Amino acid sequence: MRAVQTPPRARLPVWQKKNTNRLRPATDSERIQRMGPVLLCAAAFLLGYLPGIFAGRGGQTVLGQQLANYYMESERFSVWGTSFFNQMASSFVQLFLVALCGLSVLGTGLLITFFGAKGIFMGFCAANVVAAGGGGALAAYWVNSCLPNLSLLFLALWLAGFASQLSHRLFQSVFWGGAPRGQLEAAARRMGVRCCVAFFASGIFNALCSGLSVVLIRTFA
Repeated sequence: MRAVQTPPRARLPVWQKKNTNRLRPATDSERIQRMGPVLLCAAAFLLGYLPGIFAGRGGQTVLGQQLANYYMESERFSVWGTSFFNQMASSFVQLFLVALCGLSVLGTGLLITFFGAKGIFMGFCAANVVAAGGGGALAAYWVNSCLPNLSLLFLALWLAGFASQLSHRLFQSVFWGGAPRGQLEAAARRMGVRCCVAFFASGIFNALCSGLSVVLIRTFA
């Protein structure tokens, strides 16, 4: 009797196999790996903000006075195009630095340092603005600068999770004999997509914040 032959299993083309790997959702362990560095970066920002306020209290430094004069100059924020361009330039530089940290094997440490320095700078500016102009100047500074900076901070923290994950895969490839198969490429791909999303979202936030600044300045001028 002839043996019953089972039909051969269909094999997926190579491009379909790659596509299924590309669409693989993130696992719980990958989400935890991202959240740890994000929390560390957020803590570094908060811990840096307080020393920044302490360093800028009284507004005695020349740099602090120059920063206070810059942020208190309402004409700088009264034109939508100029305000939007300045905020976009700042957003691009900061998001680019976050992405650049992901290309280093020491990326997590660099990200923590970056957010700590950002906290120090923002606290230093706020303290000098209060020393120079009081509560009214602080309210204007919050609307013109802090509001777009807060939206940028959340975007940068979100992007930092993927940058740290890419940095971890690079560290594994350099010092631990290689990252698990396909994970380095997947981390780099996720990082590239999230960079584009972060830049696009920052453009929307900056456009809205610039418009709000122009409306408030012209209303209360």
